[in-house]
Amino acid sequence: MIGERILNYQVEKLLGEGGVGQVYLATHIQLGRKVAIKVLNPALVNHQEVKDRFRQEATTLSSLQHLNIVTLYDYLENEKGLFLIMEYVEGHPLDEYLQKVSGPLNEKRALDIFYQILDGFAYAHARGIVHRDIKPSNILIGLDGQAKILDFGIAKILKNDKPAMTKAGARVGTVLYMSPEQVKGENLDARSDIYSLGVTLWEMLTGKSPYNENIETEFTIYNKILNENLPKAKDFYPSVPDYLQKIIEVAASKNPNDRYQSCEELKRALMEKVTPITQKTTQGSSTYTNNNINTANTTPARSRIDQIQASRKRSYTFLYVLFFFLIAIVGYLIVLEINKTPKETNNELAENVDTLNKKENKKEEKKEEKKEKKSEDELELDSLERQQTKLEEKEKEYQKILKSELNKSLIVADQLESDEMGEYIINIEVTNKKTDAKFKDIIIDIVFLDKSKKELKKVEKEIAEINEGQKITFKVKETINASKYSCKLRSATPVEFSKNEALDSLSKEKDLLKDRIKDLKEKIRKQERKND
Repeated sequence: MIGERILNYQVEKLLGEGGVGQVYLATHIQLGRKVAIKVLNPALVNHQEVKDRFRQEATTLSSLQHLNIVTLYDYLENEKGLFLIMEYVEGHPLDEYLQKVSGPLNEKRALDIFYQILDGFAYAHARGIVHRDIKPSNILIGLDGQAKILDFGIAKILKNDKPAMTKAGARVGTVLYMSPEQVKGENLDARSDIYSLGVTLWEMLTGKSPYNENIETEFTIYNKILNENLPKAKDFYPSVPDYLQKIIEVAASKNPNDRYQSCEELKRALMEKVTPITQKTTQGSSTYTNNNINTANTTPARSRIDQIQASRKRSYTFLYVLFFFLIAIVGYLIVLEINKTPKETNNELAENVDTLNKKENKKEEKKEEKKEKKSEDELELDSLERQQTKLEEKEKEYQKILKSELNKSLIVADQLESDEMGEYIINIEVTNKKTDAKFKDIIIDIVFLDKSKKELKKVEKEIAEINEGQKITFKVKETINASKYSCKLRSATPVEFSKNEALDSLSKEKDLLKDRIKDLKEKIRKQERKND
């Protein structure tokens, strides 16, 4: 594969390989953009189920446009095989990052990365996509610190009515990060991903996996996942904060109903450093319902009636005693009130006023606290606005790179015609090699130098416009006593060029974010008006 050309991409080197295929680094021939090309193992090209999974990964990725999910640029099937052409992220997979770069992450760094991961999965879950193979090796950490989720090869699209590729009872995923329901081969929803995310956070904080696959058999690990609680992260790495230990325990609960029910709920718990105890009953307080509810054994009817009657007798006796006690208290208070002096009354009034003032102050404090405490919508809005800023910065960088690459297509050639009698005559030819781009505001610098290469004079020549494939020639005449000269392109503005895939993808993602931000702001405004 190395040295071969796939579409407009030149394959340069192997980045990694696994059982399903290889991933290569390649460069776009015209744009110079680096991409990662995932190639299906040739030995599996005739394996229909594997091919279907490979195609599903392309379909899934094409529907996801998020800052924390790797972008799919193109998909190709031909006689050479199946190819996914994806965004190239320069950095390390999270597992490699933990082992070779950072070791166990401190609280701040771990959460900075984990929030990004949660944002990406919240976006996928909102579109009905469950990853089912969350693990550190499927999360890339870029050199800029940005997290990117990849490998949706076994993702389950919950909204898809097509028959599932996974047979009933079949296990998919990586054993160390599987949820109990995944080990059992049951139907999975987003809460299975929540479990895997809990285990991933465990590993980020300790620098190791909770189970040792080099010592323990796969069966032993399955058994532990089903019957034992996840080992405590603090036992492996004592620096893990207590609140993070508790949050991991909730996320990795055996019963899906006991876990956080969404990535947003998990993120909020982390941001507020709490483990909210939510009543997840069958009445629908949870997003998900469980039809297999174990009911308690009922007490025999006769015994229950006896208990109720006995309870009633006790209640009546208690009420009689309470009634006479209250009458005595009221009588005492009336006598006390009659005997009060004006001074006592004034003191009491002052105390009451003071109490009322304190209550009012507390109310105001609570109002201020309420203002400071952000709602889930406001937290999401903050996250989206940060994503928007990053996207805008990324877009500017891409535009800068694209402009630089396009400008390389403008070739400036010069030839000295004469330098006699102190007069320089230079023939200059500017050629646009691009057949799909025009340029305007082209500026050429001609610099005249003495023997020591000191600049004597700079002449600026401007070309208003040059069309696709066009060649423009002109002469420069200068009377100057110079030893040499140089001629080069200073700047040009590309116009009417073919769409760039990466910029187009960023533009779409920006539009989606813009719409979401607009909707959230309107929702927050309505809620504020309602509260007022």
